[in-house]
Amino acid sequence: MSKIGQIVATSYGLSMAASEEASRFSAHEIDVEHVLLALVIDDGTAGQVLRAMGIRLDAARDAVASQHRDQLASLGIAAEMPEEARIRFPQQGASDWSDRALKLLTDAGSRGKSGDTTAVLRELLVEPSGTAEGILTRLGHAPAAIAERLDDAEGIRARDARIQGRLSRTHTAFVPASVEDVWQLVSSPERLPDWEMNLIAVRPAHGAWEGTTRTVAPDGKALKGRPTMVRQLIDRLAADHPHHVTWEMRFPDAPRANRRSVSVDIEQAAGGSQVTVHFAWLRGPGPSRPLRLVAPLTRFVARPVVRLALWVQVTALTSAISRALRA
Repeated sequence: MSKIGQIVATSYGLSMAASEEASRFSAHEIDVEHVLLALVIDDGTAGQVLRAMGIRLDAARDAVASQHRDQLASLGIAAEMPEEARIRFPQQGASDWSDRALKLLTDAGSRGKSGDTTAVLRELLVEPSGTAEGILTRLGHAPAAIAERLDDAEGIRARDARIQGRLSRTHTAFVPASVEDVWQLVSSPERLPDWEMNLIAVRPAHGAWEGTTRTVAPDGKALKGRPTMVRQLIDRLAADHPHHVTWEMRFPDAPRANRRSVSVDIEQAAGGSQVTVHFAWLRGPGPSRPLRLVAPLTRFVARPVVRLALWVQVTALTSAISRALRA
């Protein structure tokens, strides 16, 4: 991946996770502590190092809340901290970035630096406000010790959304939940709307399942869509090992439309699970005869947009699985 691509991927992933963690504290601004929480669940070198040192998400959240209370007490404020809420979907009250949190991302991608989550963690360890240092101290770790472990682990390569076809992508992410909990989420048809954000409801139908496409976003805005795309038929394919499932969704009222395929594989990982999602569009009959003449040219012109859309779709799926189990 190019450096620009790496910076975009890092910003997207951290923005999603940090915004979700900020929402639990009812914060409308992503700050240094929320970036740290996002790094704890990072699947790359940064997250692997933090978890290998025994830093888990629940403990890190407790340390953040404790630091918030002590900061207020030092100002003579004896107010009760708001109770931590469930994670809100990012579109529900989107968060802005604080200047110091934004500077972490900017500095991590500056000249001579990789722009990945490891570079962000290095910047966070020396962030001048002392916020990260205070939280890490509560967790029993000094920033210098974490920096040394990063040096030792420099050879670890972060996983990326892999290209396996023109209409498919694969992405692996860390989820701070047991294999059993992840499996119960991704293998249950009734729970598909919890992480497949294209669906609002699923119900049994003639030996399979029928889904209803989401027409309103979590923030209340209407979503554009054709009437023929509202109803979906969903099939669960046979698993080839105990923690693998593949879902196929098609639009029975739009027989020429492509089908969606989502495969999920789960493996044990330190402090949680490693979840690999393979997302693909399966070609239908294609356009009607007059449009077939220009279809190859259209696909060629749209290829960069399609690649970006696939990357967003597969990373959004892994993020949604994590979000559902971190809420």
